Amino acid sequence: MECLDANAVQDLMAGALDPSARAQAMSHLDGCADCRDLLALLAKDAARDAAVSTLRETSDPGIRLIETQLSVASASGDPALMATAMPQSAAREPDELDKLKPRRLLAPNLSGRTLDRYTLLERIGVGAMGVVYRADDVGLGRRVALKLLHQPDEALTERLVREARSMAQVNHPHVVAVYDVGVADGMTYIAMELVPGMSLRAWQKAPHKEAEIVQAYIEAGRGLAAAHAAGIVHRDFKPDNCLIGNDGHGQRVKVTDFGLAAARVAEARPVVEAKPRRKARKTGGPPPSEAPAQAKPVRESSLTASGSVLGTPAYMAPEQFTGGNVDPRTDQFNFCVALYEALYGARPFAGKSFDELRAQVCGGRVQPPPGGARVSGALRAIVLRGLSVRPGDRFPTMDHLLAELGRDRATPWRRTAIAAALVGGVLAMGLIADLVVRDRVTAEIAESFALTARQTNRAWDGLTARFDTSANQMYSLSVMREVASNRDQADFGLGSPEDDAKNLEHLHSALTSQDWTLVRDFAGTQYPTTIAIADYKGRMLFSTAAPRSAPTDLTRLPWVRSALTQKDRLITLVRTDDPTLAATGVLGPAPPAGLDFVYMRSLVLGNSQAKEVSSAFLEAVDAAKLFGEIRLDERTRLSIVAPDGTAIGDVPSGLVDKAAHADAMSTESDDGRVFQVLAQPIRGFDNQVVGKVVMARQLDSVLLSLFPGARRMFALAMLVAAVIALIAAWRTRQIVRA
Repeated sequence: MECLDANAVQDLMAGALDPSARAQAMSHLDGCADCRDLLALLAKDAARDAAVSTLRETSDPGIRLIETQLSVASASGDPALMATAMPQSAAREPDELDKLKPRRLLAPNLSGRTLDRYTLLERIGVGAMGVVYRADDVGLGRRVALKLLHQPDEALTERLVREARSMAQVNHPHVVAVYDVGVADGMTYIAMELVPGMSLRAWQKAPHKEAEIVQAYIEAGRGLAAAHAAGIVHRDFKPDNCLIGNDGHGQRVKVTDFGLAAARVAEARPVVEAKPRRKARKTGGPPPSEAPAQAKPVRESSLTASGSVLGTPAYMAPEQFTGGNVDPRTDQFNFCVALYEALYGARPFAGKSFDELRAQVCGGRVQPPPGGARVSGALRAIVLRGLSVRPGDRFPTMDHLLAELGRDRATPWRRTAIAAALVGGVLAMGLIADLVVRDRVTAEIAESFALTARQTNRAWDGLTARFDTSANQMYSLSVMREVASNRDQADFGLGSPEDDAKNLEHLHSALTSQDWTLVRDFAGTQYPTTIAIADYKGRMLFSTAAPRSAPTDLTRLPWVRSALTQKDRLITLVRTDDPTLAATGVLGPAPPAGLDFVYMRSLVLGNSQAKEVSSAFLEAVDAAKLFGEIRLDERTRLSIVAPDGTAIGDVPSGLVDKAAHADAMSTESDDGRVFQVLAQPIRGFDNQVVGKVVMARQLDSVLLSLFPGARRMFALAMLVAAVIALIAAWRTRQIVRA
């Protein structure tokens, strides 16, 4: 077990330790002469203070004399004088002396009493200097923490007033404010800000993340830096002298006991023993000519004076052990010891005795980190620099140390910002590359569509020209002249219907026996055609798809009626499985589903004033055969769309509908894929739109080749990465600048 610090000794003397801690402390005292000497010294001072306090409360002149002699004897340190300090008159009154016995180790509980304008409510702590009470400031109507000192005297009070004035100038959120200092009823008190909460040591007993611990100590370090700026050195920084309370802005660490732990009689040594005091005089104390006389109590002349051994040994800097110059860099060492302990759960320097601890600290022999410790190497390097033996090797100021801690604490945020920025940059480059590739692919697709459109027009014009040539050739046949000249005689009263039927049968036989090879050759071998012949009444007399079929009425088809009555020629795109068309038998008894271009040419007799249709010639071509002539590459998909929306080809139906209603090339999606689509109209006679050729090509690019919606996902991810990078960069800046 390590040597007892001041708080542990005070708690042991006050009976505030729990049974387990008390047993450990007593076991340690059995084997540690240094701690026994320290405990004996504090017990002596406590007994003297209790006796003096009791003597002041009585009006007996003999007892008052005891007070004076005890004070002189204690100041001189002469055992003989102590033995003769009590007069015989007092010795003959055992009842009065017996009153001193129960008050020699424990200060009285003053709860309920009023000192000056302060009403003491309850005792909330015991420290090396005195007792702390929660009190009401009746004059200003506020709750304060009132610290009553164990050893009131004029010199101490004067120094405390100077310290309070200095601390009053430190208005900082991480420093416990000192409101007032004074003497009332023979007791010196300090009124301070009351911070509800717990000590930093109690807080760090619970598990916390490294960042939380560093943040807490950075806040405490800001308080130290503010005090240093006011010319004040703490000299006893430790987790017990920091409080964590809630001030309305969340938990905030506040440093307390600035300089107050050092404001005491030097010989009392509540936190160190006599050995380091003697060492201090040998190495760094005042010269013998300036040393005070042994018969007078030795007092400190300044709360920041050098040459005095002050502080808690476990947190003391080498210069505090050797009596060297104490300055703000000493607080830096104390601070790093406490931070090391908070991070690793163990103190940086080991020592079972005061001398052993001093040797370890002054030799700079820092213990290796405990096994399983997860403290970054950068943070450890910062703390070890603050633990340098030579003050000049530490950070120049507390602000420099805090800046390094802030930068180290900001490392995860900085790394996050860099990583997010890199990810965002990669995503942005991917999007830019995708845009460049997409623009190139789009231009290539547009060029391909333009070529396909020109080829479509060229193929269509050639097909129409062949139709016209076939029609002209058809009407040069003698059988067609017979069809054109045939009329039903019964309509004129010159014959019977039976004779007319025989004439139709004769025409049908003549048409069936006709060789249609030459006509089909004009249409082109790549376009297998179906040829049908109708008379002036629209009766189908013959069809190469069903040559043996009986005549049927074609006028039930709207476009046939239009050709017989209004136009002498037309081109239409029809569904081959249309029920009305199938009923006529033009394309055979059971035509397969698909689309056919049907060209119809009527033979008209007479002039413009008196026209008469004498016959009609129909030629049907499978529209799918057009793909072979207009397809230029395999990547471009093609479909032919009829006016009623019926489509054939390999363009997805969803794209066909979208493209058919678009006037220009557009970008459309289908089943997670992106296509460029364009509809090219097919125009017949009189510039009439017969149908459309829809072209579609998948828009391949860097991102679209990965998975559907990759572009949108990349854009969203880039936005998220940019936001994360900005937040992390802002947080890094806040931490570093704080």
